[in-house]
Amino acid sequence: MVNDNKDPLELRWTVLDHLLKKLIKSYEVPQEVIQNLQYARALTNFYKDDPTEPDRAKELPRIDSLLNEVEQTLLDIAQIEGEDFVKDWEKKLFDASQGKEVFKNVKIQSKFIPGMPANFDFIRFNFREPVQEERFMEICEYENVIIEFDDNDVSVFVFGEKDNIQCALKEMSPFFHEQMQG
Repeated sequence: MVNDNKDPLELRWTVLDHLLKKLIKSYEVPQEVIQNLQYARALTNFYKDDPTEPDRAKELPRIDSLLNEVEQTLLDIAQIEGEDFVKDWEKKLFDASQGKEVFKNVKIQSKFIPGMPANFDFIRFNFREPVQEERFMEICEYENVIIEFDDNDVSVFVFGEKDNIQCALKEMSPFFHEQMQG
């Protein structure tokens, strides 16, 4: 018998992402929840790049912990919608944890840089319009961080040590100001 089940980590992440998108339309979701979900995605990609590598396997408990925290907070918020709503999402999460695909053909847009050290922090932000990559690259090189642009040049990921990311963001502040004015 062939097992068509997919990776439960990815499936749980996908269900939580859908739940987040549904709740965020009507309720205030703590920024930490969004960041934890993004971080869990990045760590999952890091792990999946080479699951046999011991350093990558060590990330599994952290991924599970992040997903559990996100799940608990989102389900707490979902209580406002009522018991049936919560039960429906709990069933989806249970199915996902069993390797059942709840949402078909979901393309997850996430940047992952193979070989990125696990202890690096990252931040992602979106601009309304494409930005000048050259200037961003100069800042990142000077501040010793790595920057990756999504294909659309409006989603930007900055990877590095926390202090370096903070310095880079300070230097990038004019870009944020321009986007707020535009």
